[in-house]
Amino acid sequence: MNRLLFYVPCVKFTDLMRETLWHQQKLSRVLDRGIRIGVIVKCVDGEGYDLASSVLHGSLISGERITLSVNGVTSNYLVMKHHVSVITQNMGLTDINTVFIRVYGDIDWDEPLRFRCGDVKITERLERDKCPLNMCNLIFNLGRPVAPGSTFSYNYSFNLYYYPPRDYFSVDILNNIKDILIRIPRSYGVNGRISLGNVELTGHGSVRTSVSKKYNIVHGILLAPPGTLKIPIQIRA
Repeated sequence: MNRLLFYVPCVKFTDLMRETLWHQQKLSRVLDRGIRIGVIVKCVDGEGYDLASSVLHGSLISGERITLSVNGVTSNYLVMKHHVSVITQNMGLTDINTVFIRVYGDIDWDEPLRFRCGDVKITERLERDKCPLNMCNLIFNLGRPVAPGSTFSYNYSFNLYYYPPRDYFSVDILNNIKDILIRIPRSYGVNGRISLGNVELTGHGSVRTSVSKKYNIVHGILLAPPGTLKIPIQIRA
């Protein structure tokens, strides 16, 4: 593949056809698959394609913490806020200026995603028509370039719906993750209970589960892409 495709952002479909010499249908299939697995993103103007920042730069997530909390309860569903904190090291040869974030599932469209990195604070409305198949691929500017070898941190939050008696939460492994800790509440309301099913990991790494006084805990170590960490959640009223 021509080197141009790796270094020029927002390459148009017609330019990709010319550079790859692929048929239109083949290129469409490859781009669609790249978007689904997180290595390609559509540009904001909708007129081009770019590599996801994790692919372009190469980074190591040294620590990621995801904490779920119940924000709303009805007889049919729970609304849970997901707060994600990430510590990342730039392992590439160029500066990192942006991060790629994916949110998917039964999204609470009334609650925006809130992103923070240092002094940068962004409130991003999640819109159904911009998130095909309930999958939102987002790119956020860090506000400063992060040099190779340097470490930076950011956090974000969003809401998802969960439906009893059994739903699930999953994490796409798009970067190397040294350590990830996911905490899911054990109870809600007066008598509601939440427990975990058998956690599934595709790809490299190890994962174990435990229980504390307040949380069901999933701990993953040395996870490598591509892969998915799928956590079945059992909800009892």
